[in-house]
Amino acid sequence: MNGMQRMNPDEHPDVSGKEVKDIVAFGRKCAKGAFPNPTRAGCPDHARLRAMAHRDPSLTLADLPITHVVRCSPCFHDYLSFRRMSLFVLGLQITVASLILATVFVSAVLLVRNRSSDPGEPSISQRKEVLSEPSRGDTKPQPAIPVPPLHLEIDLAAFSPTRGDEKEAPRKPIRLPQRNLRITFEMPLGMEGGEYRFQLKDSSGAVYSHTRARGHITDGTTSVDVDLDLTGTPRGKATLMIRPPGLSWRSYPSIIE
Repeated sequence: MNGMQRMNPDEHPDVSGKEVKDIVAFGRKCAKGAFPNPTRAGCPDHARLRAMAHRDPSLTLADLPITHVVRCSPCFHDYLSFRRMSLFVLGLQITVASLILATVFVSAVLLVRNRSSDPGEPSISQRKEVLSEPSRGDTKPQPAIPVPPLHLEIDLAAFSPTRGDEKEAPRKPIRLPQRNLRITFEMPLGMEGGEYRFQLKDSSGAVYSHTRARGHITDGTTSVDVDLDLTGTPRGKATLMIRPPGLSWRSYPSIIE
């Protein structure tokens, strides 16, 4: 404690180190409670005690109330509290500074190690990116997933055909969605089985699709399964042309929608 002359064991060979520590502890114990000062007569303010506990370099020896502190138990107790707080803050600052220095040191080591590696060899992060990203040259276009055709059943007996060059207008058109279609046509009564020809024309007479299919008779009814892909066909009015075996063309007004 500043202001109290410390006993040097080398100057008193008959006194052991443990005895010196016991004497200092006894002195502190006495200073804590042996000098009560209930009126705090002559006590320095807390700012002076705090500066003394924090070892403020601006204080001179004459500014330190050492003689009063060792003879005033309340001031000695306040001084010890400030001193413990000062040591705690100092230890915390040292710990934070040590962590910062350790982080900077580790970062510097990693940076030097990364730069000292072979320039032609990619770093670990670069190798991860190369492994995670597929090679552009090896990228192949994914095959398009085939869309199953939409199945329709159309009873041609409900529609009025026009034979050959007849000008008679139909009563209602056949509506066809603009998709890949598989159509089962039920032919009017009396149609025979065999090869049927189909054409789909636009309003100007251009042929969209041309195909052939065989008709089958089941329970006296002739049906024909036809595949028509109308995916790219323009919407609007069209004409479905059907030629039964051995007969002339029949035209059915249609609408692609």
